[in-house]
Amino acid sequence: MSRLAVDFLDQGLHRVLFDAMPLPVFVVDEDVNVLECNTAAVRLFGQGKRSSKQQRAGDILHCLHTAESPKGCGGASACSDCGLREAVRAASRGRAVTRQRAEMELIQKGRPTQVDLRISCQPFTYGKSSFVLLVLEGLNS
Repeated sequence: MSRLAVDFLDQGLHRVLFDAMPLPVFVVDEDVNVLECNTAAVRLFGQGKRSSKQQRAGDILHCLHTAESPKGCGGASACSDCGLREAVRAASRGRAVTRQRAEMELIQKGRPTQVDLRISCQPFTYGKSSFVLLVLEGLNS
C-alpha cells in the first residue's frame, strides 16, 4: 500500500471533519486492519492514534475473543461469525452496510461485557487502493 493511501487523511479540512465526527470512525482494509481512526475512537479506547494504526479492530475494541488465538482478532473460532467482520467483508465487496445490529463480547473496565452495536460500513477507493469507512454506535451505552 502506498504512503499516499495510508496518509490520505492527514490533509487539512478532511482531517478536521474526520475528527469532528462524534462517533468512533475507523478507516480499515478488508481484513479489518485499522489504518486511521478519529478522535472519538481514540478517546473511547484510550490509545494514541499511532498505536491504533495497523491493529485489527477487535484488538483495539478489546474483543474477548482476541485472546483465544495467537493471531488475535480474526484468529479465534468465534471470529467467523463476527458481525463487525461480516459488515466489513460486505463493504469490501462493494455493498454498503447501514446500522447493522451486532453483538460483541468486549472487555470493558476489566470485565467481559456483552455490547449491542450498530455497525455502518461504506466502501471507498482512494488512489488505486480500496478501503472501508467503519462507524460504530452503541459502544459507550
